[in-house]
Amino acid sequence: MSKILIFRTDRIGDLIVTCSVIITIKKYFEGSKISLVTSHKNHNYAKSLNIFDHIYNLPKNNIVNKFNLIRKLQNTKFDYVFIFDGKDRSIISSLFINSKNKLALSSKIKFYHKLLNIKFFEDNEETHLYDIFRKILDHCNIDTKISNFDFLSYKTDNKFSENLPINDYVHIHLDEKWHSKLYIKSYTDINPKYNDFIDFINCLSLKKNVLITTGLIDTDLILALKNYFFIKTDDKIFYNNRSKKNICFVYKPTFDDIESLLRKSKLLITCHGALTHAANSFNIKKIDIIEKERIKFYKRFTSYLTNYHPVYRSSFPLLKDNLINIATN
Repeated sequence: MSKILIFRTDRIGDLIVTCSVIITIKKYFEGSKISLVTSHKNHNYAKSLNIFDHIYNLPKNNIVNKFNLIRKLQNTKFDYVFIFDGKDRSIISSLFINSKNKLALSSKIKFYHKLLNIKFFEDNEETHLYDIFRKILDHCNIDTKISNFDFLSYKTDNKFSENLPINDYVHIHLDEKWHSKLYIKSYTDINPKYNDFIDFINCLSLKKNVLITTGLIDTDLILALKNYFFIKTDDKIFYNNRSKKNICFVYKPTFDDIESLLRKSKLLITCHGALTHAANSFNIKKIDIIEKERIKFYKRFTSYLTNYHPVYRSSFPLLKDNLINIATN
């Protein structure tokens, strides 16, 4: 029985992208025990996946708690340690863990890496992520094809989508990434205004049901939609019946809620993130809004996606026509 330790101390989306590889490893080593070290950002989500036998949260700042976690991990002799996040904190932590096979991604191979008992694989914008994963598996003589890209479809549905009166909708995820001032300031600002956004969803609703979900950060647009355009039914769900098709609004859903909603989506419109990758499990058409100047960066994460349509960020009056064209054809 193989014992395997994985470091993924970053975000939910990074964990989702890696899960197909982790499942491939788990299936190859039949009966293996998989332990995962997470960050506080993806710890609870990792628990919901039912993939891992043990899940540990790497403390962010508390040195004593970090030391205690490392001591706990030292009690196990691992057959493999995979440092998929490439973080220095994970690499340093792995130095104290008992394993002959340690493999790590790194954005740049540094001179001192040769001094460590770790096999490093360079992870840069020129390389697709799944090509790197393939090299790691080949190094471990794991000749199984990476698959399981629909792994979320086998996860238990929390049935949140059953609270909505609509199905087969265009799902628009409206979060802070639509506003560069709240996201990455160097990116092209989309910044949809209230009237333009209402025109956009009304236009979509002539042919489609429309669902809007929000992120966890309130924006002026989200608050305006919530207070003026929609009617509240409970703390999360709002609806609008003024168009030929229903338009629903879900305020600050959990990621498990979003997974349930994706199961009944026909199309997802989102700025690139965890939802882009989660949607791939449900065979949904994906319109992924990305920054043109970072096209190489996005390609390395999206090479495995199916039914995928990238659209470049632009001001919303220009962007909305492009979105409507792809969504309605």
